[in-house]
Amino acid sequence: MTPTEAAAALFNTMPQPLTVSQLEEYGVEASESISSRIAREVLSLNLYWVLAAVEAHIPTKYRAAITESLFESIRNAWWESGSFGTGSWGEYHPELHERRAHYARLTDQEGINPMGICAEAASLMEDHGIISPEDRAKLLVLLIDHTPASEYGRLLEEMR
Repeated sequence: MTPTEAAAALFNTMPQPLTVSQLEEYGVEASESISSRIAREVLSLNLYWVLAAVEAHIPTKYRAAITESLFESIRNAWWESGSFGTGSWGEYHPELHERRAHYARLTDQEGINPMGICAEAASLMEDHGIISPEDRAKLLVLLIDHTPASEYGRLLEEMR
């Protein structure tokens, strides 16, 4: 499989950006702007796991090409539609880097598993006022459902 094909497979495995109606299915009532902020955090969480899987399963010489192609797909298919709120793709990168570093520290240094990382993402959203404390447990279920961390590793292991 080429790097472009690997990136396409990863992109197709990632869940679509969350909508207000999807949040309502989990009992979370949110406006369009809050939905976009939640979708952005879910994207960051998924990209943390996707890029960790790329680093774990893909030879170094192909990683940049896969990442670039994946980012291009996200930018073209989802970002430009406004599903993740305001700001440019370039403005989002420092935020993504910050989230990835935070989640990496928790997994690498503290040994927190994917469910714990989902709990941390829900806590971050609560801390930033994106969700209410009452919605935290509901959002945790949503995050577990919309962050297929183990699938990314399995998919890339099959590509080797």
